[in-house]
Amino acid sequence: MLLNELVSQKLESIRKEKKIKVYTLCKKAAISYETYRSIRKNTNKDIFLRTLFILLRALEVSPAEFFSDPMFQDEELDIDFK
Repeated sequence: MLLNELVSQKLESIRKEKKIKVYTLCKKAAISYETYRSIRKNTNKDIFLRTLFILLRALEVSPAEFFSDPMFQDEELDIDFK
């Protein structure tokens, strides 16, 4: 699986777990709906770290907590360099 797909899945999982609507998250993070939608739908292959960290702060999740998920430890994880 591609790294950006895992990041997208994890963000959505946390958002749903915390019962935060997409528009609410976007407003709290001060990012556009289109930006979050491109992350969610994997239409943007590159997720800026700054954007990810802003979303994590809005979700009240630390980067360490986010990346401690075992799915990020998979040796088959593909980082698309294309």
